[in-house]
Parts: sequence; structure tokens; C-alpha cells
Amino acid sequence: MVTKSDNDAQVPAYTEQDVSTAPSPSVAEEIVALRREVEQLRARLGEAVPVIAEAGLWPRRITYADQIWSGSRLSGITKQRERVRPSSDFPELPQPSRDMEQLEADFVRWGYCLVADAMSPSQVSAQVNRLMDQASAERAAGVARMSHHGHAQTVFNLLPKGQVFRDLAALESAAADAGPLVEELLAKMLGPAFYLATAHGSIVHERGGLQELHQDQGIVPLPHPPFPLFCLIIWLYTDFGLEEGGTYVVPGSHRDAAGNNLVRPDTDFAALADERLVALNAPAGTCFLTDSRLLHSGGKRTAPGTRLASRILYCRPEMRQQENQLAGMSEETFRALSPKLKQLIGFRTFQGWGMVDGNVIDPDMAHVPVGELSMSRPEAFDQDFDSRHSEDARRRAAADWETFTEYRGPR
Repeated sequence: MVTKSDNDAQVPAYTEQDVSTAPSPSVAEEIVALRREVEQLRARLGEAVPVIAEAGLWPRRITYADQIWSGSRLSGITKQRERVRPSSDFPELPQPSRDMEQLEADFVRWGYCLVADAMSPSQVSAQVNRLMDQASAERAAGVARMSHHGHAQTVFNLLPKGQVFRDLAALESAAADAGPLVEELLAKMLGPAFYLATAHGSIVHERGGLQELHQDQGIVPLPHPPFPLFCLIIWLYTDFGLEEGGTYVVPGSHRDAAGNNLVRPDTDFAALADERLVALNAPAGTCFLTDSRLLHSGGKRTAPGTRLASRILYCRPEMRQQENQLAGMSEETFRALSPKLKQLIGFRTFQGWGMVDGNVIDPDMAHVPVGELSMSRPEAFDQDFDSRHSEDARRRAAADWETFTEYRGPR
């Protein structure tokens, strides 16, 4: 989802009717870049001409793909329940607010901010009703995505599953009163041409919800740039707290006051989280925005009942393919592509990224995708959804606790 067209930022260049694939900056951007270059040249005027390095000093192997990721260094911390404290124990941490200056200050200082009353009670109810109906229908149809041994369910790919979901992902005020304010915050965090990266609904029952501590940009090799590449928004449909399974966060784990990242290749993550791991306390209707460098995880629900939310991730415009190949080809052409080429244009996952409706094993374009389902229309449950024939479905159906996945064999 693009909020506003940023025509002044990246305009395709046309030279004698030939289209250049290189980004073409606007005049204003060129002026800024030239001024920056002039200042750099001025600073170097007094420097000696650098001596060209001897050939023997240069590496002879490419190691750029051998970097480490933060995700592999964070296992086990969240299972130590005694280390997790409610965020309400720390009055200095962000409180729900509608003041833009306060929200910005909280986001920079702590790596997250909380928008108060982002949804009205009726807007929350509209989301919950559609989410629970879709989730029930996916279970009845045998295409549900369960986790935590059946104590949690994720409804992936919300856009085709309800207008209320589409309005929320687009940050329309019809779905969330604070949608325009949240959109303004996102533009400050990611730039005005940000994109939608994922959107799904989260249903967590007692004993469900726990994740490992991670960064949402943990798939990006370290070191990270000094700014977030993504922003995760969690829309709270029920109250969050320690017993309720509120999101665990390590406040301020994203950067220091000088702007330096705290998560680096040499970081001791256990020490970074020690005495700082908290469970988010916030009421239903709150919007929770996080810097993708922030260490956080899903929290385990220990109280009876269910925690409900939507998790919608947005990304910087640079974090996408340059050309949208799928939009420029027919389904017939796509079906004729080799498996390797299908993977190259996006049908391959990396640490969960690139999934299709939750399928991280063998994603593909569906003939019959799982769209909007409802318990009021049970005749739709027996459609021959492509997901029933995937390797992903076979593995999930084989799990001893997975009773809501049907596998019908390969096509």
C-alpha cells in the first residue's frame, strides 16, 4: 500500500523514447546531492592524495553473503518467565497518547509508541467479528493456520478476506479513527512512499502466543543501517498485559542516544535483555507501532480467554523488487515458467518471508485461493483450495495436534 504518490522523488527517465530502468531523481534531489558532494570535496581539499593500495592487501574472495543475522542469537530468553515484568511497572515507558510530539519522542527513545483510542469500540467490534468468523470458517474448511499446539491461530493474507481488513491496511478512518495519524507517523518512520509488507490476524488462547525474541528486520545481515527498514503495527482488539499475552519488548534496544544501533554482530543479547524485558500493558483500541530494530516477541497468555489483534507490517519503498513481474504477465505465461524462474520472481521463502497465505514451504500462485469465508456460507468450505494439495498442508496435517488442516494429495 502506497500512501501518497511521491512523484517528485523517483520519476522514470525517458531519453529519446527509451525507458531507463535506473531511478531518476527530481531536480530538488539533484540539487541536494550536488551540494552534499561539493561539501565533501571541500573537506578533502587539504588532504593528501591517497596512495593506491597494493594488490596484495586486497581480499581475493567474495564474502558479502556470509554475514550473520540477529535472529540466530536470541533463542530461549523469553521462556524465562520470571524475567518478564509488566510495562506498567515502569512509568517512564510510553503511555497511549494522541500527541504527535510525544509519539515521535517515544518512538525514537524507546523504539515504540502507543496511539490512544486508535479505534472506537464499534471499529474494534467490526474487526473482531470478521476475524473470528473468518477464523472459524477456515477451521471448518480445513485450511486453518494453527500454532502452539492448537492454542493459537493466525489468519494470513487479510486483504482478500474482508473489506474491514482492506480499510485497516489502507489506514482509512472508516476502519480506525486514528488511521490518518498513524499514516503520518509511518511516513516519518519509513518515508512517504512506504509499502504494505504483510497483514494478518492473531488469535491467542490460554497457553499460546510465545515467540523467541527477535527483530522484525532480523533477516537483514548485520550491521543494520541507523534507521528502521520496517514498522510493525499491532492493532489491539483486547487488553494486553503480562497474563493476557501482551507483546514482550526490550524498550530502547534499537539504538542509543547518538543513533548507533545496539544490536550489532558483537552484541550480547541476553545481557541487553537482562532486567529490561517487559510485557506490554495497553487497553483494547490502542495502536502499537514498533521500530523494526526493537527486540520483541509474542507473549505467552496464561489467563483464561483469548487475546485478539491484527499485525500489519509496512516497509520502506527500497525493500521491494524493482519490477513487478507478476502484474505484467498472464496467468498462462506464469504457469509456463520454470520452477527456478518462479522462485526468482518471488515464490521462494527466506526465513518465513515470501510466504503465500502462511505457506512457507512451497508457495505458489493459487488457482483457488482462500478468500473471504464465513460460517454463514458453509457451501464454500469444500472448494478445492490449492493449499489442500501443498507440501505445507501435508506436513501440517501430519502434526498430532493439527486437526484443522486437510490434505488431499498432490494435484
